Amino acid sequence: MTENSFALDMVAIYRQTLDGRLLDCNDACARMLGYTNREELLATGRFAFVNASDTLSIAAALPDLNRLSNVELAIRRKDGTVAWVLQNIKLVEVEEASKIWIEAAMFDVTEQRTAAQRMEFQAYHDVLTALPNQSLAIDRLNVALARARRHQQPAAVMVIDLDHFELVNTTFGHGIADALLREIADRLANAVRGEDTVCRFGSDEFMVVLAEMSSETDAAIAAQRILDAISVPVQIGGHSIDVKASIGISVSPSDGQAAEPLIRAATQAMYQAKERGRNMFRFHVPELNARAIERASLVASLRRALDRNEFELHYHPEVNVQTGRIECVEALVRWRHPDIGLIAPADFLPAAEQGNLDGQIGRWVIGEACRQAKQWQDDGLKGFRMAVNLSSRQFHNRDLQLILADAVANSGLAPSSLEFEVTEATLARSGRARDILMTLKDFGARVAVDDFGAGGVSFTDLRTLSVDTLKIAPTFVHNMMQRNDDAAMVQAMITMARGLDLRIIAEGVESKEQLSYLLARRCTDMQGYFFGKPLPAFALADTLRMQH
Repeated sequence: MTENSFALDMVAIYRQTLDGRLLDCNDACARMLGYTNREELLATGRFAFVNASDTLSIAAALPDLNRLSNVELAIRRKDGTVAWVLQNIKLVEVEEASKIWIEAAMFDVTEQRTAAQRMEFQAYHDVLTALPNQSLAIDRLNVALARARRHQQPAAVMVIDLDHFELVNTTFGHGIADALLREIADRLANAVRGEDTVCRFGSDEFMVVLAEMSSETDAAIAAQRILDAISVPVQIGGHSIDVKASIGISVSPSDGQAAEPLIRAATQAMYQAKERGRNMFRFHVPELNARAIERASLVASLRRALDRNEFELHYHPEVNVQTGRIECVEALVRWRHPDIGLIAPADFLPAAEQGNLDGQIGRWVIGEACRQAKQWQDDGLKGFRMAVNLSSRQFHNRDLQLILADAVANSGLAPSSLEFEVTEATLARSGRARDILMTLKDFGARVAVDDFGAGGVSFTDLRTLSVDTLKIAPTFVHNMMQRNDDAAMVQAMITMARGLDLRIIAEGVESKEQLSYLLARRCTDMQGYFFGKPLPAFALADTLRMQH
């Protein structure tokens, strides 16, 4: 066989109609697509191996050009694997048949493309850790800065240098040192968000680009999370190696709006961290350090609070003023700090969210509320529901159904004794609200729309959402006797709820005048300081016993 005949034998040739019906092909085409021979491929009847979008692009270009050369595209083989080919395509008009065909020749370039992709990856990634290298990191940083400017949000750069890494090299050798760097790279990648970039910036130096932060505090919490991840001893080759790091942080736009000044500022801050004792992070702007340290310390304290069981629930009753009975009690989390005392949720939940601890706290609240409700029932205190607030993140948690199932299984509480409160804002912004609400209903619990009236959920939406209760936002109750528009809103919400056969409850009732005003408008369920502040379980139990 000559060299030319060998080359021709490797060229896949086929002919098809404009609508994709395969007319003819050679054996090389069949083999390229994973078939034994041309007869087996022709038996399929169609050339359905090219992505639909590529097919449409080719079909759109051919009528004007009649011929396309070196078109690179992916084809799908018989076994589902993908090959990359170069195609030369032309239109052929068959006069005697009054038809137009497509004829094409294909060359398999999968190996060449794979090699090119490998070379491109190596050009922009670190060989040892497979992280982006300095060149790609700067590109990512420029993209993050452009996005941050567009959305008017800060972005941050963190330069991370391992403390005393040279001792690892001299003590254990380069092999273990390299293994340690790979482990640290994995820990860094797992410690940041998917939209952030981790790169290897030098021998024992890494850089992290934090994109689209809500505030500088996000950078501080991320830095503390990284320090915590790095400080866990690394087990390599029978050795347990303690690793620490110093982190410098710069923030745009205050430290600069371009890559070079931000990296320079973060590097300077990293050296400041080393000078101050290592195993810490420092901002380039001194004023940010005090706030960052305070918030990071708060997050660390919250982690310890979870381990030490320092959280407790207080319960706020919802009262039917006509009967005087408590219809529901709302569980509200408090932090019993060993030094400060009782801390309200507004003072620690924002930090918990930034530290990704709100999910753990929320899971504990659900479990504890179920446990307490069942204990009250076992003590003979029945006839009311336990209400639990779901944050937006909890509401959208894919494991919500499993969390609820575990809570009721561990406590023995019937789901029908539960009511979950979701803010109107959460429902308005959620694309999955209907499905999640239906899941809660199928679980057997009731659902209340909290802070109703803030806007976002229409009358039409309420007709289709699986909810049972509307809770009028306190701001309307506070102002309804002084402002006509708030009074009109309260009346409209009461009328709407009654029209949809929903329970309506007014939040924030603090005076007898407000009670009388609402009762005159046929709102009988109320909650607020007029009926008492949230109480710990033992104190509320005395009140519950009075209605039994």
